[in-house]
Amino acid sequence: MSASLARRFKLDVSGDGTNWLPFKGMTDFAPTENPTTQSTADYDSDGFDSFEKTLTGWQLVAKANRKVNAGVFDPGQELVRARQFKFGDEARIWVRWYDRNGAPEARSGRALVEWNQSKTGVADIEEVTATFKGDGALEDIDNPHEDADTPVIASATPSGAAAGTTVTIQGANFTGTVPTTGVKFGATNASNWQVISDSLISAVVPAGSAGAANIVVTNAEGASTAFPYTRGA
Repeated sequence: MSASLARRFKLDVSGDGTNWLPFKGMTDFAPTENPTTQSTADYDSDGFDSFEKTLTGWQLVAKANRKVNAGVFDPGQELVRARQFKFGDEARIWVRWYDRNGAPEARSGRALVEWNQSKTGVADIEEVTATFKGDGALEDIDNPHEDADTPVIASATPSGAAAGTTVTIQGANFTGTVPTTGVKFGATNASNWQVISDSLISAVVPAGSAGAANIVVTNAEGASTAFPYTRGA
């Protein structure tokens, strides 16, 4: 009988609970339950205490090395970091974790975020600790490890670029077994585009009138959700 490996888990994050980005670079992963119990002892318990769980909560602490590709930080990590020092909905994020090998353990919920540097020495690799404090129910989900890897767009910079300008598109599922097959601004194919990594595409804005030109990235599995983008004059 072999031992289960701690690194079998994968963590994804989402701003809307629908479009998921991998949280890469993890070096430590620790989900916990925080139950509240009340004593149910009475005169008939012969002096022995007993308890009932009346509330429960959850928390996930993930440590990760900061990942950079072509000078750009990992989009999943950046989605989490953007919640730092925010309030209300802007401080919350959706998380899900699951066994990357397909075992049934898989959960998802919404959480408040804490983002802190955890290594700062001159000889250290940059490490961060992301703490996700459960905000409501933690649900069991079907393990998504075999879901279709359609592209996900997290950002596009600079905003408002005019035709002929190069735009950097960040996200996930741009390479791998189902590499990107197309990039569109509105209904028009990008003038030129290059997949730099699984999370980075460089694309040239095609000719067209200024205004809405939402970006869609396509691969053999399907198309990404249209990312809101406005083409400049």
